[in-house]
Amino acid sequence: MLMKNVRPLGRYGRPMVGPAYTLRFIPAREDLEAPAWRSGEIHREAFEATPARHVLVMDCRSDASAACCGDIMVSRLMVRGGAGLVSDGGIRDSAAIGAMAMPVFVQAPSPPVSRVAHCALEHGRPIACGGVAVIPGDIVMGDADGVIVIPASAAAQVADEALKKDAQDAFVARRILDGAPLKGNFPPDAETLRAFEAYLAAQAKPH
Repeated sequence: MLMKNVRPLGRYGRPMVGPAYTLRFIPAREDLEAPAWRSGEIHREAFEATPARHVLVMDCRSDASAACCGDIMVSRLMVRGGAGLVSDGGIRDSAAIGAMAMPVFVQAPSPPVSRVAHCALEHGRPIACGGVAVIPGDIVMGDADGVIVIPASAAAQVADEALKKDAQDAFVARRILDGAPLKGNFPPDAETLRAFEAYLAAQAKPH
């Protein structure tokens, strides 16, 4: 399931993959500000509660009019071993965050602080992000093309199929670079698929 309007921030270095940990925002309202509400505490708790090698996914209701966080909180997630951060909202300090080693995916840079538009409600519960349902523990993967969510129960099967498809695409790309025509190769016909299976079998043999 591909998230809508969620893109890599700043320089793109490496793919992001990890189980999801979640934070949900609701629209800001004056009477929900501290001390009457724990929004700020809940917001910070989520960054402290995200397990190492997990991706913190934030539900901002696709509203980028204010930031979901800034560089200090993202730094905290990174030094705690977070695998990445995903939000369908905005983010401030985007230049500094975009230069960090940890992958970050958002809708757009947005200078206003989070309380202008967002009130943190809960973390570690099912959310929506970029039009996709995200359950804690789902596998989240991001690359230069966007972010996808894979149900945890299907992750192993999807990984196996993706690895084989990636190998097939690389095999076809090599044939095209060697001068083969698109016809019969892209998409691969029965003859090309047999050649690919033979290639896989040869690769699997001990050398």
